[in-house]
Amino acid sequence: MKSAKFTTLLALLISLPAASADWKLLSETEDPEKITSWYVDAASIVHEDDYMRAVLRTSWSSPQFGPDKTAYQSTTYLNYFDCDTRKIAYTANTYFAGIEPMGKPVHKEAERPLDKLKFQSVVPGSAGESRLDFVCQFRSKNFMTHVDEKKPYIQIAMLRMLPN
Repeated sequence: MKSAKFTTLLALLISLPAASADWKLLSETEDPEKITSWYVDAASIVHEDDYMRAVLRTSWSSPQFGPDKTAYQSTTYLNYFDCDTRKIAYTANTYFAGIEPMGKPVHKEAERPLDKLKFQSVVPGSAGESRLDFVCQFRSKNFMTHVDEKKPYIQIAMLRMLPN
């Protein structure tokens, strides 16, 4: 029985189309000369241990330059949120040449294990606070019943397939 459920789960996961990001604009600078925009992929928000986790994105209207002088205009990264202490940790940065995170990255940093991350307090009124407030609002909801009809969460499909 478990083997049949596992096979069904595997077939389901293989048959699902790759989920595209559901970017929600959280905040943006007001300087029209150099606009910085912060987004969250709403489809990526999940509980993990005592934290909330989500994929975030920052885009700039003009090129930014890394230490090696490589130009980029957007970056995606994994954030962990400690909603109780109002702290954020970042990992797995991926940098892209364009404003949209598409194509081959110009630079990529590996994901670090959760226990190796450094959590930092958010500054009141900052983009970090906007991200934390948005993501942490999902903490108190029954996350496993939150289904977007267009993009069912894989976690829900997996839970339905597991034995009781």
